[in-house]
Amino acid sequence: MKPGDTKIIPAEDVHLNRLSHVCIVVRDVERVARRFAQMGIGPFTVRMVETPEDRATLQGEPTSYTLKFAYAQTGPITLELVEPVKGDSHYRQFLQQKGEGIHHIGFHQAGLLDDELHRWKRAGMPPVQTNRREDTRYGWAYLDTEDSVGCILEVVCDPPLGWWETKALRKR
Repeated sequence: MKPGDTKIIPAEDVHLNRLSHVCIVVRDVERVARRFAQMGIGPFTVRMVETPEDRATLQGEPTSYTLKFAYAQTGPITLELVEPVKGDSHYRQFLQQKGEGIHHIGFHQAGLLDDELHRWKRAGMPPVQTNRREDTRYGWAYLDTEDSVGCILEVVCDPPLGWWETKALRKR
């Protein structure tokens, strides 16, 4: 493919469901959250997330990282801020190469993560980073879609509603 060409995606292979969030990579989550709050967006919920090497990949290789997130609901969409804290991640690479800015648009997808990844890979857009939940059939991935749509798309595959309750009952 030549620069400027776009990939043609067969409609039967990939389909985006519900737009859920827009993510901005920042150097300081609290500073940016305060600034958005001054503009009427918020309140933000801040949390640290540590992902071990056995549940994440970057360019197909295992990786581990710690990220600081801040989330605020604005209408039906969540504004997600992320600050890379430790380890190698696509967020850190993005920040180093491009600086702060919009990293991806996230879509909730039905089904299992591996099924979703298989469809996108078959369409020529493999994941650049994946993260699996405790139940590793589910998780999220950033897809190599910048050449096709101008930005990274994230697919989020969550367990069905009620999964957490079923899991809690099994532990009893």
